[in-house]
Amino acid sequence: MSRSLVELPINDKAHVRHAPLLGMTFSALEHEFSEIGLTRLDAKRVFPWIHMKCASSFDVMTDVPHKIRSVLNERFSLERPKCCNLQKSSDGTQKALLEFADGHQIETVFIPEEKRNTVCLSAQVGCAMECKFCNTGRQQFSRNLTASEIMAQVFFWKDLLLESAEQKSLTNLVFMGMGEPMLNSESLFSALELLLGEKTHNFSRNKVTVSTAGVIEADLLKLAQFGVKLAISLHAPNDAKRSELMPINRKYGIETILNAAKEYLRLSNTEHVTFEYLLLYGVNDSDDDARQLAKLLANIHCKVNLIMFNSWSGSIFTGSSRARADAFLSILLSKGVRTIIRKSRGDDILAACGQLKTLRNQMPNFDSM
Repeated sequence: MSRSLVELPINDKAHVRHAPLLGMTFSALEHEFSEIGLTRLDAKRVFPWIHMKCASSFDVMTDVPHKIRSVLNERFSLERPKCCNLQKSSDGTQKALLEFADGHQIETVFIPEEKRNTVCLSAQVGCAMECKFCNTGRQQFSRNLTASEIMAQVFFWKDLLLESAEQKSLTNLVFMGMGEPMLNSESLFSALELLLGEKTHNFSRNKVTVSTAGVIEADLLKLAQFGVKLAISLHAPNDAKRSELMPINRKYGIETILNAAKEYLRLSNTEHVTFEYLLLYGVNDSDDDARQLAKLLANIHCKVNLIMFNSWSGSIFTGSSRARADAFLSILLSKGVRTIIRKSRGDDILAACGQLKTLRNQMPNFDSM
């Protein structure tokens, strides 16, 4: 016998938890619905409205009975985060400061290009990695984002782009924003299931990249089951230098990282792993550093992204010159390592790699502007 639909006493409606649905997989949605007497058919009707049609209100779900829509309004939420500030770079890059229901804020970035449109997603509020060159690392870690909060970033940009004159569509996603994705794997995996699903957002696996500072746990190999691209922040050619720049290296050294990269390639069936390498003047950009790096990566199917340092207030580092970067690039290419110098985007609005940061006591009051 099916469960009856739960009716809420009028006086209790204000106390009901409005569970966010943006990050719920179908199985999770079905379970939530069953708890209040809704059926699998109800879940099958609602689910496409959330993800394929990006509905922001239950009232637009015309094939869902009115009585059920009333229950959905009482129990659940499709609410998007509040946008406290939206900045646009001279190169077209946009950065949004989003605030969630508890007041915590994150930044997310939209990067338009001729043949693709990429969104950079955050996985945590702040970051606990404390990488010395990263502005986000200076911000104290507050908490993980839920799957709904990760998905909310995608919905935010989809909504915004749909309203724009160009009506651009998103093609690529990179988990390279605030926080370490592999320290929030449960939310990450739920989000990936929705993002990659043919009946949800249907992003191509080879157009989704998850970046890690080198957190080599069992969950990294679980990530391989999704078949998405993996980017590893390396930033040094030996353990001594890397440990100075990235404290995580004291737990997971370069040999461990390279072995994990090889295993990820085997399990994910992806073509290559990307290694990110930030060029810092006088720190990791010498010819000898380049030769050491080439030797490390000689037997791995990989690509190296050389990143020009994006400055931020209070940084102790200086970026390498373009001439030094070109010399570093030439050595890697001569050793057979596939390498590019990645173009920085949005650095004039602090939206480029390593520049994201949100501290409430340092942010202007946008409501009064």
